[in-house]
Amino acid sequence: MTTATTATAADVTATSAPTAPTADVTATAGTRVRRDLVHRAHEQEVLVSPPWREPDGGYGSRTVTTGISDYYRDHPVPHRLDALLLIEACRQAALSAAHAFEGLSENIAFFFNSIDMEITEPGQLAASDEELTIRSEFERLRLRGDGSPKQITYTQYGTDTSGRKLVRTSMAVQGLPKDRYPELRAYQRGGSPAPTTAALRSGQVRRADLGAPASVARTRVENVAIAGVRAEAGVRVADLAPDLANAALFDHDYDHFPAMVLIEAGRQLALSGTDRPAGHVVTAVRAAFEHFAELDAPIRLEARQGERWVDVDCVQDGLVVTRMAFALSPAPAGEA
Repeated sequence: MTTATTATAADVTATSAPTAPTADVTATAGTRVRRDLVHRAHEQEVLVSPPWREPDGGYGSRTVTTGISDYYRDHPVPHRLDALLLIEACRQAALSAAHAFEGLSENIAFFFNSIDMEITEPGQLAASDEELTIRSEFERLRLRGDGSPKQITYTQYGTDTSGRKLVRTSMAVQGLPKDRYPELRAYQRGGSPAPTTAALRSGQVRRADLGAPASVARTRVENVAIAGVRAEAGVRVADLAPDLANAALFDHDYDHFPAMVLIEAGRQLALSGTDRPAGHVVTAVRAAFEHFAELDAPIRLEARQGERWVDVDCVQDGLVVTRMAFALSPAPAGEA
């Protein structure tokens, strides 16, 4: 999300790496990066290997999709085509490299500004049984004096072993030291502290009008994130209703709905508007996070079908907090 902060620490542009060692690329195969380097509490939510430095200055990681959460396999299409898996793996690849090699502090609360992801070769990706190599290049890495990121922008490619590019991403994130983050959130909320998923979880009741799993290309009800799907004046509408106990969507305690939850809900609403949700796959995602999506007020999703893209807005208290767009394609054949 894009919000002004009150930080006054001097900015530092990262131009050289600390003395973290270059990884043995062969040794990383099948090994997961440390959870703290990707800000994950559960091992099954870690999707990449330790990063390594490429000879020309970029960074590499490999996906590790064995033993991952069942959430990423709850699709009628191969898990390799899961847009959320690819986005999350690319996020983890970039941030772990920034922590390991670029001096980014680990004691940071991060939030997305924007995400742009495209599966450029969906047929080849569906047919492949290989882990992807993710190549990350930082376009801008501006750190404050305390090691927190004023802004990080990066581009990435996911390639197979032949070097063919199958996925591309571009992302922008910001962050603050964890001890300053509550101050920012209270300021944005007019002095009111934000509630947390941990506090709200026990009181959550599954909605009777939660979308049927098959209507959003899922098989398990706990992975459905929208309810009350309806048409209003030519717009497809739903309410955000994710399961706060779903550790794949809420890996740790949050004081807002994270980007991945909003994208998942948007994807589901886009798929629900097709004649056969299980026969389609999201091949591209664009998302801009303009405000925090608060936990304590309803969020309405509005989908509008364009020529190629389905535009989905997340609206809270009359304000668009997130703007997304999804490109859908017929699902290619491949083993799930």
